[in-house]
Amino acid sequence: MDDFFDLEEEDLDWADERELISRYENMVRNHQPAFFSVDDFEQLYFYYMRFFIDGFPMQDGQLKKGGAVIKTAISQYPDAEILHLLQAYHAYKERRTTKKVLIDKLGKIPFPDYEQEHFQHVLAHIYRQVGDRRKAFPLFASLLENADDMEDKVRLTYEILFLLGSPEDAPKAVEYCNYLLKTGELDQSLLFGDIYWSFLLKPIAVPVFELLTKQYTFSMDAWLYLGKAYFDAAKLEQAIQAFRYAVALSNHPFPLVSLGRVLAISGKITESFECYLDALQLDPKQTGLYAEMGEILYYSEDAEQAIHYFSLALDADKNDMNALFGMALALSSLERYEESVAYLLRAKKIDRLSIDAWLLLADDYTELNRDEEAVKIYRQLIKKYPKDVDVWLSYSNYYVVMENFEQACVIAKQGLAILPDNPFLLYRIANYYFLETDIPLGISYLQLAIHADAKLINFFTDYDEEIMKIPEVAEIIKSL
Repeated sequence: MDDFFDLEEEDLDWADERELISRYENMVRNHQPAFFSVDDFEQLYFYYMRFFIDGFPMQDGQLKKGGAVIKTAISQYPDAEILHLLQAYHAYKERRTTKKVLIDKLGKIPFPDYEQEHFQHVLAHIYRQVGDRRKAFPLFASLLENADDMEDKVRLTYEILFLLGSPEDAPKAVEYCNYLLKTGELDQSLLFGDIYWSFLLKPIAVPVFELLTKQYTFSMDAWLYLGKAYFDAAKLEQAIQAFRYAVALSNHPFPLVSLGRVLAISGKITESFECYLDALQLDPKQTGLYAEMGEILYYSEDAEQAIHYFSLALDADKNDMNALFGMALALSSLERYEESVAYLLRAKKIDRLSIDAWLLLADDYTELNRDEEAVKIYRQLIKKYPKDVDVWLSYSNYYVVMENFEQACVIAKQGLAILPDNPFLLYRIANYYFLETDIPLGISYLQLAIHADAKLINFFTDYDEEIMKIPEVAEIIKSL
């Protein structure tokens, strides 16, 4: 019964908000005065601005509507501190003031005698929104210290955690993690997952989970997320070791799959497959792993075995797009182009093809001498994805296959007009001129490409193994 009444109360809250919004919009539309409290105006502002949600994409007119609410509210309640707080923030959102000026204004608005906690909460959120964590932290900490409701304590602790960002904050982050776990409101899996995604690609992720694994040595979740943090930091050997601990502490397939993926990236294919097979033994329903295994084999240049695993994936789910594309890739690499096309067309009937799938289909058509169909695909792709460099590279390379080096240069230069100074296109144009035996132009474009990005020189040399036999090219590359 309690759940029923709680749900009913939520419905009533939403009904009240809709009624409030309707009354306000009727007032604006009909230019007729209506009564709204300070709380009403604040709720309306939040509705139009959604400013409590970090990164929320603002719709057209949203900023203008929020500004109109604040203007009307201030005219009716000129002494309401919370409205002045929102007015200062809105001026910043409209770019009518700088962050420095905003923070200065916020510091001069006095805390009201009433609803101090609410004012403090809004102020803390604004500081967080504009990136002033130094000011936001003590406000949230004070709110946490004075909170009575457990739900509020959990929410405030999360907000404090998300303010932490540097490796030096790691002990404090672990302290708050421990507090959350002691409340009994959360389990490790949920908390550690939330912390991981909040610290994703931040320098704090690794030290936080290193400390957590020391504190929760027998927690699969702590080791699992430490492995993920190491992987994000490109520390593959450490990631493998952390995932091994997670595997040893659980009877769940997920750590095995995570370990298998990193082992595959590290080139340890046999060990990787053992992990996948063990994961499937624990949960035979995870048939999507067959497609991953096929991909690993394909990129390890074992296309025949890859086809076997892609077939297993398709036996389990005939609409598995990853398996269909993987099968096409493997077949194409074995020069079984007709079969590759069949799988791509089968995938096309199920869902939209990715750019890579379209390019593979065009390549297959080229190999099958179905040139009109190949060119049609390329023209559609450059029209739809004019800023995708791979499309221009593939389209221009089509004419190299046709031994029309002049047209290959024309197409690549069309791409360069849309993607100025793109090093991939510059290197490729240089390749084309050398193939055409136009050495001076080839050198010119090679020098332009090196100037754009010298680190991509292998993209140039790998395209044509004979290129280093040209003395001028060998001299330029030697000087890098």
